[in-house]
Amino acid sequence: MPSLHDKIYARSPLPVQNWLISLYGLKLYRERYGPHYDKELKKLRRQRLVDPDAAQLNRLNRFLHFCQRHNRYYRNLFKRHDIELPLKHLEELQQIPVLEKETLRTNPDIFSDVNAPIIGSTGGTTGTALQVRFTVEDYQARMAHLDYFKEQHGFTKGMKRASFTDRMICPRDQEEPIYWRYNAPMKQMLYSVVHFHERTIPDYVDSLNTYRPDALDGSPSAMIEVAKYLKETDTRLTFKPIAIFPTSETLSPWGRALLSEIFQAPVYDQYASSEGAPLVTECKHGRMHLHPETGIIEPGENGEILVTSFTTHGTPLVRYRIGDRMTLSDETCPCGHSGTVISSIDGRQMNYVETPEGYKVFEGDLTATVAVLPNSVLQVQVLQHEVDQIEMLYVKDEERFEDEHETILKREVERLFTPNMRIRLKNVPAIKKEPNGKIRVVKRLHV
Repeated sequence: MPSLHDKIYARSPLPVQNWLISLYGLKLYRERYGPHYDKELKKLRRQRLVDPDAAQLNRLNRFLHFCQRHNRYYRNLFKRHDIELPLKHLEELQQIPVLEKETLRTNPDIFSDVNAPIIGSTGGTTGTALQVRFTVEDYQARMAHLDYFKEQHGFTKGMKRASFTDRMICPRDQEEPIYWRYNAPMKQMLYSVVHFHERTIPDYVDSLNTYRPDALDGSPSAMIEVAKYLKETDTRLTFKPIAIFPTSETLSPWGRALLSEIFQAPVYDQYASSEGAPLVTECKHGRMHLHPETGIIEPGENGEILVTSFTTHGTPLVRYRIGDRMTLSDETCPCGHSGTVISSIDGRQMNYVETPEGYKVFEGDLTATVAVLPNSVLQVQVLQHEVDQIEMLYVKDEERFEDEHETILKREVERLFTPNMRIRLKNVPAIKKEPNGKIRVVKRLHV
């Protein structure tokens, strides 16, 4: 059953829903923008493009010293493995043991003894539920980097955005064909991915033409659905965005080309995980660059990366096996950016479940359902046996999982579908891996 807050929101008139969305947007605005944001953004604007290894080593040592002083897990880890600070070379980082998801999920010592009021939750590409904490300084620094990235492509804070989101901003059973809500403090029109359907896409197009955003961001899967409709029906847009900034999913070359063609705007990708991984963004030459000020990315086995993030003081990530795969390159870029070039990002997927009504519920939406639980689910997999039947397999933590957690999890999954979808949850001891060693979070078995 929906929570009390969900019920109040769902039963409120549309203007009240917009007001509530804007109220929450004001809270986010105050968290994201402040003196730390201003300081970091000014620093980025006046930085030199060349960033020597010595600067990165200094950043790394400052972060490791912080971990040693304020974090019991790392203090004990450094002592057990005779890690002496400061490190003299970046390569010495490899002396520090890898941080696994299980440790991040279960060890309370991983949280630092500093004020870190901002909670980040993720279902992850592997379906493992995680909660991490950020300091205000970390959060604002990350936002400064993301805004600086967009600024380089002509979009600045205060311009109008159209964001395609998987959050349940519109009740599933609403009668009015208004599948968007407005976040006034951020000049952000939020479009519900959950309500995408071939019958509803014309309504989205009408809204976009009325709102005329300066940029589009969010789920590329949803934006591609709009672009496909526009192309198939030869429908014209009445605006031309400055740029498109997809997030969360892997963007295929085909999808990128379609978005650029139909929206008549350049597409610039980014990588910024909810856990706080270092930021990777695309330059005007089409290359993905690590922002060295935010951390270090190391290549691991089978392309799986290890990340050390300098913007995770609340829950420090040092050589964290995040579960994503990247291909790193030694090439230099004409843009002059010194950050490591990332040839490809392979860890995000565009798998989805298709409902009997023709809606698509994407993998990111499904894995995000576990984020409401207190780290009590280890992994999930969704099997679509029939067009109207799905089964969510979940691996529970025997010590943390409580009986009501299955009810809560099923409620979150049900919110993504209409009553026509039959949903079953099943606890399993483990989820079988594919021949390539990875777990497919979504498997459409009826196709």
